Amino acid sequence: MEIRPEERISTARMALPKATGEARYVSDIQVEDVLYGHVVRSKYPHAKITGIETDAAKQIDGVVAVVIASDIPGINRLGKTRFDQPILAEDKVRSVQDAIVLIAAENKQAALQAEAALNLDLEPLPGVFSIDEALASGAPVIHEDRPGNILKTIQLNHGDVDEGFRQADLLIEDCYQTPSIEHSYFEPDNGVIQPHQDGYILWIGCHSVYSEQQITATTLNISEDKITVIQPYTGGSFGGKDDGLLTGYLALLGYYAKRPVRISFSRHDLFISHTKRHPQWIQIRMGLRKDGQITAAEIRIQTDTGAYAHWGEGIFTFASIGASGPYHIPNIRVNTQLVYTNNVPMGAMRAWGMPGVTFAMESHLDRAAKSLGLHPLAIRWKNAAVDGDLMATGWPLPEGVHIQETIKAAAERFGVSLEEQ
Repeated sequence: MEIRPEERISTARMALPKATGEARYVSDIQVEDVLYGHVVRSKYPHAKITGIETDAAKQIDGVVAVVIASDIPGINRLGKTRFDQPILAEDKVRSVQDAIVLIAAENKQAALQAEAALNLDLEPLPGVFSIDEALASGAPVIHEDRPGNILKTIQLNHGDVDEGFRQADLLIEDCYQTPSIEHSYFEPDNGVIQPHQDGYILWIGCHSVYSEQQITATTLNISEDKITVIQPYTGGSFGGKDDGLLTGYLALLGYYAKRPVRISFSRHDLFISHTKRHPQWIQIRMGLRKDGQITAAEIRIQTDTGAYAHWGEGIFTFASIGASGPYHIPNIRVNTQLVYTNNVPMGAMRAWGMPGVTFAMESHLDRAAKSLGLHPLAIRWKNAAVDGDLMATGWPLPEGVHIQETIKAAAERFGVSLEEQ
């Protein structure tokens, strides 16, 4: 593919400063009189907050602001599909990610002294850290409006799955599991806020400057036109810099300190301070004829979404629709269950749930091919979707499906005869 001259210029503008070291990231932004921002989190993954005393912390030399949930002038909620996550925990904490107190101080030492002077009265509650624990009878309830700890159940059904299994010569059933994953981008989460005239300037690595502007406005109960969000070069994200919590913390500290504030998370902080890729437990039951043609499939997916919903409902709607892969399965049933636990919340990461279900489907097809004595490419070619085929939703695939041609080209390249299979 030929790159047009204007595209070369655009690429050079983005790539050359990174290669030469001229690119400025958030950590390179220098603001005078900036304060050290510190986040105090819960030492328990599930606990009731029965009291917070901050008076002693506020008296520490060098401490400029100490903020708790009751100090928030606007809305203390974030979320992508459900507004179920507080910026600062109010009545209880649901994971070790949950922040309880924010501190702005002249330096790190003063902030840590202030944290030590806090009197946090937390009553530990039983926690659930697996899907089985969360779904067990009598399990602790994480969100009162979700008894049973089920965030969402997604059910897709196309065709007659039971009849499809009856038509099969072979039934293959197996379970697959993928883990949660930390994004591990090079640039740790960090941001700077500067009070400016009657508003604020925020420098932060993020996915959407408008979303961060909205979060600042709703948290502080001010109009969006008073907030300018600047996104410098971003040293990676892959979905991890998209929960808005850091913006909420900075907004509150800038509001109360009335001075610029910087928050920079360490690598250790990152493991508990932002979302991860969802783990998946996938069970596939598939019916096939002797020639390798799939007659039916039933796919069950469970995921631990952690303490908050974030993008979970959207991610697993996407993954449920894509669970069949690029294949024509005339009779298919997909049942997906998203479960709350007291683990660190899960969220967006590249490809939105598809790596897990793709791993499961492709592994299952390899097993089916071996059982039927077929080449792995042959079973895929035989079942490859074409334009007009229907998905598990009953809707046709978008136009431009070329998986069959792609498999055939790969087979020819490696000398595999598909017709003889």
